[in-house]
Amino acid sequence: MGYQRGLDGLRAVSVIAVILYHAGFSWMHGGFLGVEVFFVVSGYLITTLLIEEHERAGRVDLRAFWVRRIRRLFPALALVLVAVALWALFAGSPEQASQVKRDLPWAVGYLANWGQIAGGVPYFEAVDPPLLRHLWSLAVEEQWYVVWPLVFVVLARWSAPRRRIGVLVAAALIAYAIAWWVHRGGPAPMDGVLGLFDGADRTNFAYLSTVTRASGLLVGAAAAYWWRPWRSAGAVARRARPLDTSCGVAVGVLIAAFVGAELTASHMYPWVLALTAVASLVAIAVVVHPDAAGARWVFGAGWLVAVGQRSYGLYLWHWPIFVVAGATDGSWGRFVLASLATVVIAEASYRFVETPVRRGVLGRWWSARHGRPVRWVPIAGAAVGVSVLSASVAAIDEFDIAVGGEEIEFALDAEDLLGATTTAAATTIPPTTIPPTSVPDSGSPVATTAVPTTTAPTTSTTTTTLPVLPRSVAIVGDSTGRAFALNLPTGIADTFSFVNGGQDGCSVWDSGTIVSVDGVRRPFDACAGWQERWARSADGADVALVVIGAWDVYDMAWAVDAAPPTVTEAVAAGDVAEGPTVSGDEVLVPFGTGVWDELFSTRLGEGIAALRSTGAEVALLEVACMRPQDVEGQGFPSTPERGDDIRVAHLNTLLAASAEADEHVHFIAGPVEWCTDEAIASDLGYRWDGVHVYKPGANLILEAIAGPLLAIPVPAD
Repeated sequence: MGYQRGLDGLRAVSVIAVILYHAGFSWMHGGFLGVEVFFVVSGYLITTLLIEEHERAGRVDLRAFWVRRIRRLFPALALVLVAVALWALFAGSPEQASQVKRDLPWAVGYLANWGQIAGGVPYFEAVDPPLLRHLWSLAVEEQWYVVWPLVFVVLARWSAPRRRIGVLVAAALIAYAIAWWVHRGGPAPMDGVLGLFDGADRTNFAYLSTVTRASGLLVGAAAAYWWRPWRSAGAVARRARPLDTSCGVAVGVLIAAFVGAELTASHMYPWVLALTAVASLVAIAVVVHPDAAGARWVFGAGWLVAVGQRSYGLYLWHWPIFVVAGATDGSWGRFVLASLATVVIAEASYRFVETPVRRGVLGRWWSARHGRPVRWVPIAGAAVGVSVLSASVAAIDEFDIAVGGEEIEFALDAEDLLGATTTAAATTIPPTTIPPTSVPDSGSPVATTAVPTTTAPTTSTTTTTLPVLPRSVAIVGDSTGRAFALNLPTGIADTFSFVNGGQDGCSVWDSGTIVSVDGVRRPFDACAGWQERWARSADGADVALVVIGAWDVYDMAWAVDAAPPTVTEAVAAGDVAEGPTVSGDEVLVPFGTGVWDELFSTRLGEGIAALRSTGAEVALLEVACMRPQDVEGQGFPSTPERGDDIRVAHLNTLLAASAEADEHVHFIAGPVEWCTDEAIASDLGYRWDGVHVYKPGANLILEAIAGPLLAIPVPAD
């Protein structure tokens, strides 16, 4: 085959798409599919090289193959890992240091994808992204390089070429089917393996696992067996036009995918992924064909080839640099500066590390010093350096910004709380109506029914037997629920056994984007499958406590062609009073309008149904009045909507209505201080950013809700 400049040109297009995607530009939200192009190119190229070696020598030198891969991949990776570890130790935030401690061992072993799946951190979560998060794709490729040559040798020995193609195509189809199955709600295939992947996030698994992402590599490998056009005669002019046209169509499909693909869309797995692989394969087939003069000229352009040759280094370096520079939010200024730094560092790595090592400089150096004691000096120095760095990283304390505050003892006596349960098993809080008002954040009139926190329980209609202590409670919801569960006071274990099922960045939405009056936007693409996560957390619990609200006080927007049916119907009916307004290719649903309320209540109902399917009673915690503040380390700015008590009150009305409609759902009032005592509500010792509680804040909540939680009647075993 020889060196094919066009393949490096395709690599360049792929890495540019990935970099633009990681920069946070909304018009490139499908750029993650550039990785799929990499996979298809790798599968095709490596398999072609193996075929030619086998035909030439009658065998494959596996040792030489793996040595070449190590020379090509490991030096640059080692340099990145050392640089990131040093940054985390001496300049990074405590959270970054903790993330590096978690991710570094997986990265060194080329298992980063499995580490992210086992860690349960959503890959597409935008808040505080880990510095080594992008190494998952390198892990998939390296695992392929280890396993595929062994499989290749077996196939070469025991099957005919056509049968080999059939086996690979069948394997690719199985991988696509598994991705579809997992993403649609089936269990991850690795559930039960060493207990590491039980209950793995399905989007994480579908996107990151070697099982599901080997499909592109397999497609490329299958094509290598039948498409080797360089064996044909010289160029034939009449073939050039259809070849070039085919390449143009394929590149158009790829660009459309880069621009328009949605990670969690129902058609992503396997359809968009498979279409991207096929388009990549067509582009590869053309640029390696001797007759495709136009395509080979375009993708063989000097600057494009240069980018492609450095694509590995650009990919390795750009992400940690972007994170450190804050260039992941679509800011052009930061993007340009971070890109310049990436180009300079990647070029230095290519010239002074990757290329010399690939050409055997280490082997020549070793041979020239064979038998001399001096050869051990740099080796010993490197070993000492690695050991010191490893020990330093290992000594980093675990960090979670959600955990903190002064230690506090839960003071309420369990026996007194148990006595209270015999007088009231449910609480009903009469609503009061706030007159129609203009909500300044959206400009839309909202008639709000508020649920005041100052009203005492008035109903005592149901008696129940005393609950068994400790009562098991699963906390589900968003990051406010997670923070609550992580900051429980000491002494609570005698009364409650809590399970933490809170998920950062997710409430009851799995699509759409919040829109703040100050221009802040955040999509919910990473939240697909939240209902199943709630159910898994609640399995075996007496009560599931739903703690949400921080993400539920905003206007919502969807792409016109991806809006929920309720929104689409309202737009078609032209009912402006119900809320939805169309602007360009987007439809906006203002908070508190009829359509917004229906969407929220429907989504909440899905979560309640998922929790009830486990047999647990459901408790809805009153949303607290929030006092958001800008503090160091927060992953989301202090938008005005969270500090709007009218919006919070309206949200509590919807929660109370859901509880009133189902005898197994209970609305529980929280502490009145969040709304009535500014000294507490704004105290960062209670809530570190005015939204998420620390230990004193969690204790304050528990003192208010412990009795009502114990009063909820649950079926006897």
